[in-house]
Amino acid sequence: MIIDFHTHIFPDSLAPRTLPHLSKIAHGIPYYTDGTQAGALDAMRRWNIDYSVVLHIATKPGQARRINAFAAGIQAAHPQLLCFGSLHPADEDAPAIAAEISKAGLYGVKLHPAYQNFQFGDEQYFPVYQAVCDCSLPLLLHAGSDPVAPGVNRAPAAEIARVARAFPELTIIAAHMGALGDCAGASKHLCGLDNVYFDTAMSAPLLDPDAFRALLYKRGADHVLFGTDCPWSTAPDELALLRRVGVAGSDLEKILWKNAARLLKLPL
Repeated sequence: MIIDFHTHIFPDSLAPRTLPHLSKIAHGIPYYTDGTQAGALDAMRRWNIDYSVVLHIATKPGQARRINAFAAGIQAAHPQLLCFGSLHPADEDAPAIAAEISKAGLYGVKLHPAYQNFQFGDEQYFPVYQAVCDCSLPLLLHAGSDPVAPGVNRAPAAEIARVARAFPELTIIAAHMGALGDCAGASKHLCGLDNVYFDTAMSAPLLDPDAFRALLYKRGADHVLFGTDCPWSTAPDELALLRRVGVAGSDLEKILWKNAARLLKLPL
């Protein structure tokens, strides 16, 4: 069993423009599907993925309900695609949108502080995090730096830790092993927090294996989720990294699916 906790799907009409645009922003990073629903399902078959968590981002205020309707449609059509909704923290009715995400049966909330142009640790957004927590939804965020905002880190590990301590009942999944580009920060600030999980998305192409190994074992297999960031990386590459650093047996099972099934309350 494998659950890929970090994937993306774009509307068929947008994918042909969106992927080349994002690739250019990220200095030519390759992509491995066409970004569509059909492309994602084909990759799952080829890579032996049983379930994929599909993440969506409302990049502007006012977009969330349309994006969440798209997510709900994907999930209804393909039960192996487990969708997170999104909200924009600048929306006045963001707490109400969190409740709508829960009512729609979506599995969590995705935020991307760089794409959404907000600072994750800013206290003005704490009511949004409280609303997500009140709905018993996990919150997954892009952690660390991103090419879309060069030189600005809108979700550093220290701020994620501050939010996690302020909301101990909120499950936070800090993507990209806690803080993209800052393994030391993730290790220092996040590894001791019970309500913070990491996903492995993009670790194979971006992280030094020794740094990845040290961070993974300090965080512990109970708090790590397998993820690819498909279409930007592949399951075979991310699996190869886990095996290269010696993850095996029950630890590998926890990372590949057991932790995800527990967080998502899947009857597996």
